[in-house]
Amino acid sequence: MMPLNDDLVVDPLTAFASLPEWLAACMMPDRVEEALRRHVPEIADGQVRLLSCVPQRLRAKGTRWLARYRLRVDPGREGGDGDVVLVGNLWPPSAELPDMGATADRPGVGELADHPVATDAPFGTSGWSCWLPELRLALHVELADEALPAVPSLVEPDLAARLIESVLLDAGHGEVRVASCAPDVVRYKPGSRCTVVARMTYAEEHADRGLPDPVVLKTHQGDKGNTAWQAMRALWDTELSDGKVVTLAEPLAYRPRERILVQGPVPGEQTLKELARTAIADGSDRALGRLRDELARTAVALAALHGCGATYGRTATFDEELAEVDEVIARLAQSVPELRPAARPLLTRMRQNAGAMPDDPAVCVHHDFRPAQVLLDKGAIGFIDFDGSCMAEPALDLGRFRAKLRDIGISVLAASGQPMAGTPLSDNLALLDDLCEGFLAAYQDHAAVSRDRVLLWETCDLLTAMLHAWTKVRLARIGPRLTVLTHQLRSARFGDLTSAGE
Repeated sequence: MMPLNDDLVVDPLTAFASLPEWLAACMMPDRVEEALRRHVPEIADGQVRLLSCVPQRLRAKGTRWLARYRLRVDPGREGGDGDVVLVGNLWPPSAELPDMGATADRPGVGELADHPVATDAPFGTSGWSCWLPELRLALHVELADEALPAVPSLVEPDLAARLIESVLLDAGHGEVRVASCAPDVVRYKPGSRCTVVARMTYAEEHADRGLPDPVVLKTHQGDKGNTAWQAMRALWDTELSDGKVVTLAEPLAYRPRERILVQGPVPGEQTLKELARTAIADGSDRALGRLRDELARTAVALAALHGCGATYGRTATFDEELAEVDEVIARLAQSVPELRPAARPLLTRMRQNAGAMPDDPAVCVHHDFRPAQVLLDKGAIGFIDFDGSCMAEPALDLGRFRAKLRDIGISVLAASGQPMAGTPLSDNLALLDDLCEGFLAAYQDHAAVSRDRVLLWETCDLLTAMLHAWTKVRLARIGPRLTVLTHQLRSARFGDLTSAGE
C-alpha cells in the first residue's frame, strides 16, 4: 500500500482551487440580471420590471451545463409581482455553438435551449426564449417540473387528503375521514425530488385511533422512491421498528405509477446537522459536549441499523464509487481539460490502496448517511431518507458521515472567516478530526469496522464533495472543501504506513 499524503497526490489538486470566470459568472445574480436587462426587450424597455434573479442550478452535462434561474418580476400594467423560472444551457468557450437558425444577435437560440423559438411569444409565456451572448446562456421558460409530475397533487390540500385516506385504508388503518390537510413543501430539488409534510386533522370519531400526524409525502425522479419503499419495508420487519434504539418512519405506501411514497412521521426537534452548525459556531465546551453526546448516540443507532439483518437487492462497492467519481471528472474535463490530470494521481492511489485493503462484510447500509438525515428528539435518534439504501461494507456510511461532518464544520468556520486566518485554521481542523474520531470510536464500541476502509471511503467522499462544488458551481464551497480534502490527505494514516511503497 502507498500513502495518500505525498506531494505527487496533493499538489496537483491546486487546479481545483478556483472556477474559470466564464463558469462563475453564471452563478452571480448581478451578472445574469445585467444580461437579461440588456437582451430581453420587455425588461429593457420597462414593460416588465426585473426585481431579482436567483441562480438555482448550474450543473455539468457533457459539454453543456444545465442552468435554472428564478426571477421575481413586476409585470407592469397588470400589477402585482410573480415568479418566472428560466431553464436552459450554458455553453463553455471550448464548445462550438450550433448555428441552425442563427441570426446576428441570436445565434441558434432554438437549438441551444432545446426549445422551439417563438419570436412573438411574450416574456414569461410558453415558447419564450432568449440568448445571452456575453454569458453564452440560452434560456427558456419552464412552466412545470416535468420530471416530477406528482407535485401538484401533493401540495393541493383536497387532493392530498384523498390520497392519504386511500393510503391509510390500504395500509390496514381502516376507513379514515380526513377533516383537514395542510401540506407544506419542506424540501424541493427541481427535477429531482420533493418532500411534503402534511399536518393532519382527522374526523372526531377517529381521535383515539393513533393515526399518523403528520404524514410525509415524497416524489422522486426515477426509481429512488421504490428503493426507499423496499428498504423501509425491510427495516420495518426487523426489531428496529420498536424504536428503542433508533426511530424509523412507518412505510405506508408506494404508488409506482405516480412515483409517490407515503410514510409516517419521525419526531425531531432539530437535525444533527443543525446542532453541528450551532455547536461548532459556538465553540464552547458545553455546546461541543452536547454535539459529542449526540454523535455517540448516532453511532450506536447506526451500528444497530447495520446489525439488524435486513437485506436489499443492490450491493455497492468502492470500485463502483471510484468509477462514478471518475465519470464526474471526465464530465468536468470536457469543459475544463486540466482537471483530469490534476485528479488522476489521487484516484490511482485510492484504487491501489483499496485493492490492498480487504473489504468488510456487507450489511444493510443507509448509503446517503449524513447529519441532515439524523433527527434529534429529547434524547431519541431518528433516521430518514432511505432512497439510496443498499448492501455494502459499513465503512461506506461511516466514511460518508464523517466527510459530511467535516464539510459542515469547515463551511461554518468559513462563514465566520476563521479558517482563512492562518494559525486558527489548524485548530479548527483539529476540532473536526476530534469529532470524527469520537464518532468512529463510539461505533467501534458496538460493531466491528476497518478504520482503514472508513478513511478510504471518507477520502473518496471528500473528493466527491469538492467535485460537486464544481459541477453545481457552488462558489463559496470550493476553497473550504479543497482545504478539508488536502488536510485529510496530509494527516490521514492507513495502518502503519509511513512512507511510499511500504
